[in-house]
Amino acid sequence: MRINEGRHLLLAGNPVKEDHGVWATVTREPASTALDPIAAWRKLGVEALLAAPLVRLTGEPGRRRIVVGTARVAVDTESRCSVALLVQAVWSERDGWHQEAGFHDGTDGTDDADHALIASLAAPAHQVTGEPESIAVTTVKAFAEGARETVAQLRDLRYEVERKVADLLAQRRSTLLRALLAEIVELSLAFSRARDRAREAVRDGLWIHLWDRGTYYLNRGEGMEAARPWTSTHRNALRHCEAVDVELADEVARLQALLSSMSTFAVAQEGEGQQRFNTLAAAAAAGLGVPALILSLYGADTFLPFSFDHAWRALLPIAATSLIAVTVTLRRMPGKTSARHFLTAIGLVAALVSVLLVAGLLAPHP
Repeated sequence: MRINEGRHLLLAGNPVKEDHGVWATVTREPASTALDPIAAWRKLGVEALLAAPLVRLTGEPGRRRIVVGTARVAVDTESRCSVALLVQAVWSERDGWHQEAGFHDGTDGTDDADHALIASLAAPAHQVTGEPESIAVTTVKAFAEGARETVAQLRDLRYEVERKVADLLAQRRSTLLRALLAEIVELSLAFSRARDRAREAVRDGLWIHLWDRGTYYLNRGEGMEAARPWTSTHRNALRHCEAVDVELADEVARLQALLSSMSTFAVAQEGEGQQRFNTLAAAAAAGLGVPALILSLYGADTFLPFSFDHAWRALLPIAATSLIAVTVTLRRMPGKTSARHFLTAIGLVAALVSVLLVAGLLAPHP
């Protein structure tokens, strides 16, 4: 699927730097339709063909997307460049991190998502010049470097999740534990997918073996041929991919450790919830039992029906004992007790007394 008709200026920086970037025809295709390197080389019939990991974080906070796939760069004999974005998967932040359906297989059709992905390819800025082979190697090296820079942004996402966990543990926010665990799993899956793309790029040598086996074997430490002008650039691209693999492996390990600790916390939270329920049940029993005990010991016939003088004499002891019982219960409640909890308790006692007052006023005369 064509992202937008015409050619786009990629790798020119934002704002655009003079004499930087490359004009390229950009397409977005589902990864399922990708050809293997040899088949793609034969079908496209270009002068140079390379592939780099595509890892980008697009959008504004709250609406961000993690795009994972492969960027295939082809340059023909006239130095015309084309870039195919083979998107494997996309994760959306909206409504919690989750894998987005449609965008990765080319059926999503949202212009904003396409434009954001194209805009992300403006960095890092590179001077792309020379013969077709040099253009292809420099472009693919820039994409690999961009993937490595994106890892730092993905690390910030992990920090954000850890902050949510800390706020949840400290009861500073009311995030659902299940939703937070799901986000951790989704981010771990996204990071692992991106790591797979980086490892595949290193293993395949960015496809340079299709048209320059000398550079391919030389950068694997298996060749003795003289270096080409773009050999060092290709080697740097491989190093960026290796760094993406290593750094994302560390991020996945940290997310998995966080997931394990959160699972332990979930068990502890379940026990705390049971304790909280038992405490609330005790408070409810005290709130209902104390009035019943007072009425059973002293009787209510002498006070009914209520007058103003009878009402405060009958209800003040009940309100006082109920309030004491609820206050003691709140003090023993696990976790932090705020002023809101005490105000709620006072409101419940007031409601209980009001019900007794109304019932006393409506009681029939003996």
